[in-house]
Amino acid sequence: MNIVRLVESKVLSVAEKVLEILEGNCDYRTFEAKLKKELDKLGCGILKEVLEALDRKYRESDERKSNWTIVRNKDPKAILTPFGQLVFERTYYRHKQSKQYAYLVDEKVGIKPHERVGANLKADLTEACASMSYEEATLQISRHNSELKVSKQTVAACVKEFEAQKAAEPPTKRRVPVLYVEADEDHVEVRGRRETQARLIYVHEGVEKEPRPHLKNARYFTTVGKSPEKFWMEVCDYIVDHYELSSIKAIYLSGDGAPWIRAGQEYIPGSIFILDGFHLCEYIVMATAHAPDLRTPIFEEIWKLNKQAVLGHLREALRLADTPARKKRIRETIRYIENNWDGIEAGVKNPHIGCSAEGHVSHILAARLSSRPMAWSLQGAENMASMRAVKANSESIREHYLASKESSAVIVELNLEVKRELRCLKEKKLAGKENLNNVPIFNGRSSLTRMALKGLNKQMAI
Repeated sequence: MNIVRLVESKVLSVAEKVLEILEGNCDYRTFEAKLKKELDKLGCGILKEVLEALDRKYRESDERKSNWTIVRNKDPKAILTPFGQLVFERTYYRHKQSKQYAYLVDEKVGIKPHERVGANLKADLTEACASMSYEEATLQISRHNSELKVSKQTVAACVKEFEAQKAAEPPTKRRVPVLYVEADEDHVEVRGRRETQARLIYVHEGVEKEPRPHLKNARYFTTVGKSPEKFWMEVCDYIVDHYELSSIKAIYLSGDGAPWIRAGQEYIPGSIFILDGFHLCEYIVMATAHAPDLRTPIFEEIWKLNKQAVLGHLREALRLADTPARKKRIRETIRYIENNWDGIEAGVKNPHIGCSAEGHVSHILAARLSSRPMAWSLQGAENMASMRAVKANSESIREHYLASKESSAVIVELNLEVKRELRCLKEKKLAGKENLNNVPIFNGRSSLTRMALKGLNKQMAI
């Protein structure tokens, strides 16, 4: 076995094709596309050589001979990699004691039985479909290599395998006087369910103005299927792990007053609930659609914290309502204000505290889950929401996907042999004795390519 020589031969073959392209009259864009194609072939070729060399190493090892017997040789395996379709041959074994059958090289590198798409390509597909449809994702990944085109079902399966990783604990906890927690939900169509909410909670340390307004150290959490208790406990764990609680003087919880949001006060003791002004205005505007003159007095009384006056104006709007639908909306508004008056009062007393939850739901959740007519499975919606949160946290979806998979063992079996081959090759080059007869172009006619490669070899031998 001489894996270094095989790899070197393939690299020189690519170099030969590159120089042939440069000798021609192709433009830069054509050259770039052809180079990408040749490098993908090179990647598949090197992977094939490494895997087959590893298979030969196992077949010849004493440990293997004492535990496994050979059933078949040269069984082909085809799997999609980021370079394209990889086809290699490996040996099939049976364990002498347990009678278990296995491809040892597959197990070593983490290729599962019947797997047709590699983990790295799955990770690329998962990351792509977080921003576009499944069909667009597979077209995006395969735009330069048609071999990478997979079905929408394959992309959907990648999404269902996704599992976000817990945020790593910092070496030192942050010390801040005030912490802000905001929450809202998106309504998602899930097959087999009447109405499903994709919920969003994010924690931040306030708004920074430069270079443009943004939330400071924001951390986003999402769920579709988790219970409020489990969801809020996840947020609480993050706060405990990342902040020095003794330094926090106040925690403000903002939202639209939904029961699952108000439940956050039970899990974050001492938190102050502030009703989102957007939703309050929305309720009041709908309740006074037939009597717009009542809006200004209602808002004025809210700023005065005169609850009875606010309810009095709404009852007047109820008296003027002429349809059952309008009366229903007004009653809902009255009930909404009564149930959330503490949040309205806290908002008036802290006018500097805003809530951007509605906008965040639009950009993080609705943009992918509900802005277009689409239906999800419960697991698909849960994982897609999680992927969108990972992206909002400026983290790599690809890395999260790979981290959730069982890591393959480091290949050390070829280490000593490759080092020995590299040392021998280096000695030959230093001595100027490298044999070039195995490179076809050196035996052909004189050309710019041949001259360039010979010059390169002479330079390396000096």
